[in-house]
Amino acid sequence: DPEKPRVLYIEGEPRWEMKFVRRAMEDDETLELVTMLRTTQNKIYRQGIADAKELETGFPTIPEDLYTYSGLVIGTLESNWFTPSQIKLIRQFVDERGGGLLMLGGRNGLADGGYGSSELSGILPVSIGTSPGTFSRTAVKPGLTARGEESLITRLVDDPAENRKLWESLPALADFQRVGD
Repeated sequence: DPEKPRVLYIEGEPRWEMKFVRRAMEDDETLELVTMLRTTQNKIYRQGIADAKELETGFPTIPEDLYTYSGLVIGTLESNWFTPSQIKLIRQFVDERGGGLLMLGGRNGLADGGYGSSELSGILPVSIGTSPGTFSRTAVKPGLTARGEESLITRLVDDPAENRKLWESLPALADFQRVGD
């Protein structure tokens, strides 16, 4: 369906996130997911493509190709995997086209992937810094700050007391990544 928003998810290594995102979106008839997985340094495995030519040469290099997507998800993939012109294109995708950008944490994501010193750092909703070592494989229990308790994005149910209980009942996360303000 040409009216269906398409999301491009690119991942630098096989990991659970891609599997679960793909599975969650399989039954969603309102979105179309296209994925690119780097299997080796020069090989990409594509899923959900419309035809054999889509992303045949890798990540888009011109606006006409990237702008066919409504959203872009970048997983644990180093910023220097993209060319400088592709980084500029991603920024234009967000700034000019109004495309959505979601960056996932991971051992090669965010600051550890060099994005803090890239042109993308200015469009992220947090300050990720430029120092590596922000990713940790330590289990951590999620919790809400006072502002988090008020935020719509962390509201699982309308009742604040019930929402707090739900957050307290969540299991620990297997790993986490520190970001700044």
